[in-house]
Amino acid sequence: MPYCSHCQIIHGEEHRFCQRCGQILKGSAAGVRACARCGSLTFPGQKFCTDCGLPLRMARVADEEEAPPVFYPRNADLRPRRRSGRRPWRAIFTLLGLVLVVGVVYYAWRLIPASKAPVPRTPVTVAPQEDMRREVERVAEKIRSAHLNKDINKWLSCYNSAYPDLGKRESQMLELWKNYDIKEVNYRISNVQRQGDQASADILWNIQLYDHRSHDYTLDRTGYKVILQKSGNEWKIKDSRVEGGGASG
Repeated sequence: MPYCSHCQIIHGEEHRFCQRCGQILKGSAAGVRACARCGSLTFPGQKFCTDCGLPLRMARVADEEEAPPVFYPRNADLRPRRRSGRRPWRAIFTLLGLVLVVGVVYYAWRLIPASKAPVPRTPVTVAPQEDMRREVERVAEKIRSAHLNKDINKWLSCYNSAYPDLGKRESQMLELWKNYDIKEVNYRISNVQRQGDQASADILWNIQLYDHRSHDYTLDRTGYKVILQKSGNEWKIKDSRVEGGGASG
């Protein structure tokens, strides 16, 4: 069996170099003896025959106690030994250094001015007029969607039941949708004011119409002074007048 004379480690037949130091392996190991029972070869440091299991105490060489082991040394043998003697002064200096660091941090924290403390942010409150403007935009957006989809129920939901001549306005709207296609609708809101459950706003409407009879486009640009009243959780149009003293629209 291949044998490393430097590490005194036995290798398998497939090995040509020592798996520990890389030295070329020899063909046989020095001090090889035959087993007294089965005649198999044994090597220095081997305690039992690998074939029959016979203890090989009588086959030990004289200097076996001082010779290194045939097999790889255990992990415990490779661990570095701890240095003898203790140095308690190291622990004392470490503790003193820790106390010094804590003291410096505490002193620096006490020197921070109170004025640099973060000031809590005051919650931003939305003005009542801004909230009312959103409500007017919500009503105007519903009317715009009703025009584009020719949805009379959505259009009526924007008006209060006390709106003057609501039935007449409904008939006019149905007639408009019958003769025209609504191509584009946009609006501009201004002068929003609220007083209790009522509010007022100016709404300028720009409606692009397509006439089926003349096959032509028309732009209807009309401004209204709108009065809204809160009905439950919603705001609805209670009255409206064309700006400039015109008829109600």
